[in-house]
Amino acid sequence: MKGFVGLCFFLPGILFAEINPWNLRPDVRILTRKEVSHIVMERRSDHFRVTLIVSERFPYNYKALSHLFFFRMEDEKKAFELANQMDKYLDTGKAFTITLNGSEIQTLVWGEP
Repeated sequence: MKGFVGLCFFLPGILFAEINPWNLRPDVRILTRKEVSHIVMERRSDHFRVTLIVSERFPYNYKALSHLFFFRMEDEKKAFELANQMDKYLDTGKAFTITLNGSEIQTLVWGEP
C-alpha cells in the first residue's frame, strides 16, 4: 500500500517534468515560435537552404542576439515543403529539437526529447 501511495505522489512529477534548456548539450536546441522569428528560403550555387533566424535564450529579449541555423536541401520543392511544415508546426504551439554542427542543422526531432 505504501508503494502505491508513493507512486501516486511521485509519478505525475516524473511524467510532467519539464526539460531545462540550460542542461542540454551546446549543440542541441529546443525551439518554439517564441525563439524562431523567421523561416527563410535561400538559394546557393549548389543547394537550397531553409534558414531559421533564432533569438538567443536570454531572459531579456531586447539584449538577445540572433543566430542563423540552416538545413541544406537538394531541391526547391523539398525546401519549400520543410519550411511550410515547420511554420505550421510552430504555429500549433509545439516545440521541436534540433542538433547542430556549427550553424548547419544535422537532425530535427518533432517534439521535445
